[in-house]
Amino acid sequence: MKLSPLRLVILFAVGAFVAPFGDHGHVASGTTQYFPTSTPFIWDGPFWFPILVGLATVANAELRLHLPSPRTTLTVGDGVAGVAAVMGLYALTALVHHQPLVPSTLLVVALAALAWHRFGDKPALICGFATAVGGVAVESALVAAGVFRYADDIDVLLGVAPWLPALYFVFGIVAAQLGEIAAEVR
Repeated sequence: MKLSPLRLVILFAVGAFVAPFGDHGHVASGTTQYFPTSTPFIWDGPFWFPILVGLATVANAELRLHLPSPRTTLTVGDGVAGVAAVMGLYALTALVHHQPLVPSTLLVVALAALAWHRFGDKPALICGFATAVGGVAVESALVAAGVFRYADDIDVLLGVAPWLPALYFVFGIVAAQLGEIAAEVR
């Protein structure tokens, strides 16, 4: 581990705290629907969702610090802007639910490329792509297991929306950036 236990806990808390806000947008817009289970809910999502996001935040932060040339010039403001970008993109994916799928997906992918250019670097691409593949795989498995579903008009990529990899990609690069910031904060 490159980060101290305290910094790992802080990064976990950041991911876990902001996750329900984005997820709420998807539930409120009908983009996703969780099926009733014996699992307790936080707001309108299952309690395990923020835990998974917190763990993914920590994993990406640590992964980036094990890759070449972590940046040392990033500030807390860069981290706040990155989190805002993820949350904005998350909100956008909730808002485009009833829009034509191809242009909506193109918009999300284009914004993901811009976010990478602003918040990432070449090593962060590994974090972004790993998160995109892993996130889609986990969500596809949960959809297949009947835990939740995406709306019928957007579930065209292994049961999930085609813009989901781009959303996960941005999350991965921003979580990687948060790791770089956490390593530098004194």
